Amino acid sequence: MIRQIIYTISFSVLFCKVAAQNVYTSNSAVWAGYFFSVPVSAKWKICGDLQLRSKYGFSQLSQMLIRSGIVYSITPSWTVTAGTAYFKSAGQLHLENIYLDEYRLWQENAFQIPMNHFTLTNRTRWEERWLQKKAIDGTQSFVFANRWRNKMSVTFPVTSIYVVESGSELMIVANKANVVDLMRVFAGLFIVTKTTFRFQLQYMYQCQYKSAGSLDYRDNQHIIRFNIYHEFHSKP
Repeated sequence: MIRQIIYTISFSVLFCKVAAQNVYTSNSAVWAGYFFSVPVSAKWKICGDLQLRSKYGFSQLSQMLIRSGIVYSITPSWTVTAGTAYFKSAGQLHLENIYLDEYRLWQENAFQIPMNHFTLTNRTRWEERWLQKKAIDGTQSFVFANRWRNKMSVTFPVTSIYVVESGSELMIVANKANVVDLMRVFAGLFIVTKTTFRFQLQYMYQCQYKSAGSLDYRDNQHIIRFNIYHEFHSKP
């Protein structure tokens, strides 16, 4: 496990340095999300999230998504999940802003390891994606792509109310010359209430390879996230 942590952190740092290109873009973004989980039995629950993501601060809506899944708890700290998702993402055609559909299936393996006062969480997710493409002549099609992503984070309770979190996530694809599609590094704060709600304020740096014609470039985003986590309780 310690070796996996070292590999993940080292690869993230190496990617930041190697991925540096002469051509890149940089902007700010704001993301807001509502995450929920509903227990069905002692072992099963339903989860999901709704998110809105803007670009250039609040000036341009870049993405809307709805995602849901069914979770099975192998142990209290080890879960597997399968689900589906729908994304609406901003794009361009003839220098005009358009919105493209994306449909996903996803499978996930996640576990938590208590380490003294810290808790280590590792999440591995596989995605099958159908991305809409629009051609200049107006025709539409969908392109299929797989993506593997691994997220590792550490949480530390400062008080009974405030919990600090930091970590990174890598996303790797098989259908591009550059297999590293996207990298995220984040740090934030959870506010735990006595109700079923938790609130999160997070800063995230996101770096992604993109292509425009024959030009490959790196898109950097500095993101502020506001999330609400709602954990429904099972009825006694």
